[in-house]
Amino acid sequence: MITCNVCGHLNPVGALVCENCGSDLSDCPDYGGFDEDDEFF
Repeated sequence: MITCNVCGHLNPVGALVCENCGSDLSDCPDYGGFDEDDEFF
């Protein structure tokens, strides 16, 4: 999950903009913070 820096909304991995406020997620600490070996259900 990617936490939005602006509103704190939890967005799914791979999201480019926040589902709640529309802010760019690429500058969030969680963005791209997963390994290729991680499993997603």
